[in-house]
Amino acid sequence: MRVQELEAHVRKQLRHSLSGTVWSMLLREGFVDDVLAGARGPDWLVERGRGILDSRSPVETPAGIADEQGPSAGQERAWALSQLVASHAGTDPLVLAFRARYIPDGLIPWAEVDQWIQGHAESEGKGASDIRFTIPEQTTHEWIGPTVRFTPPIAEITGEVSFSGRVLAYALPGDQAVRRCFVKAGGVLDQLSKLGEILADAFGWQPVQATMFILTGVTPMITIVRVSSPAFKVRHNVNLDWARRITLDIDPAATPQEVLDAFEQARSEQSPTKRRSLTPKHLRLAAFACAQHPNQPWAERHRLWNQQFPEWSYREQSNFRRDAAQARDRLLNPSRR
Repeated sequence: MRVQELEAHVRKQLRHSLSGTVWSMLLREGFVDDVLAGARGPDWLVERGRGILDSRSPVETPAGIADEQGPSAGQERAWALSQLVASHAGTDPLVLAFRARYIPDGLIPWAEVDQWIQGHAESEGKGASDIRFTIPEQTTHEWIGPTVRFTPPIAEITGEVSFSGRVLAYALPGDQAVRRCFVKAGGVLDQLSKLGEILADAFGWQPVQATMFILTGVTPMITIVRVSSPAFKVRHNVNLDWARRITLDIDPAATPQEVLDAFEQARSEQSPTKRRSLTPKHLRLAAFACAQHPNQPWAERHRLWNQQFPEWSYREQSNFRRDAAQARDRLLNPSRR
């Protein structure tokens, strides 16, 4: 199945207005690569998409652009720093070389970026997957120019093999989520993606910001506190919502209040509903009934609980079973209502 066909299948099955955003997140998490490599089926990818929707994962939004008219209150330092960094990046030899070769007529109007990218994607054709595997023992290799030769030749691969596609992140004016598309190895868009990653790593930008700077010249607004959070985790069809983490990438000059505000905003986006804390009783109950004695009949679990915890005893087995299940679900799925 081709990428376009796979995306159309996911969109049709999800029937959700945010399916474009979900597709971008599926690309970012590498789930699409698994299907294209044949390790998983299309319906598995649909379930991963549903998992993202059900877990209400925060949408990866493109960081802002520094307003040419001047900074907003409290953003003076970040704005001025953004201007200086962009001015320096504009003289980077790699940036100058890319622009001279691929956009010789001048920078592209931001609103026309999608047309430019899609045009190259269509002309370059289908992207290829990168493969990572372990070279067999007793196999040697040598470089002959840009080519590597294995001795003896590798006809089959045994053991762990992983596939990954090459993806370009970009955005249009007003976008509330990052866009992504597969790119062909060695093509123009692949070179753009690699250059964007170099600039993002050097200047504290998002890769999507770097892409837009290279093509359009817009000045990326440097974020004092950058927030990232995995979109969705699953293993053996089990939702690992509890395992998600919020990561803060902090400018040393950030104030404690700026860090706190960024964390509170990220937490509210990851879990928009207010979380109720579980009491010590319900935490013990979840572990006791659902982990320590999972194979016992509920009647026996009820008896053992009352025997071990008389201060938290239950008169009715149905109430014991209900509270145990609810405590387990709230602990494992904290973002659910």
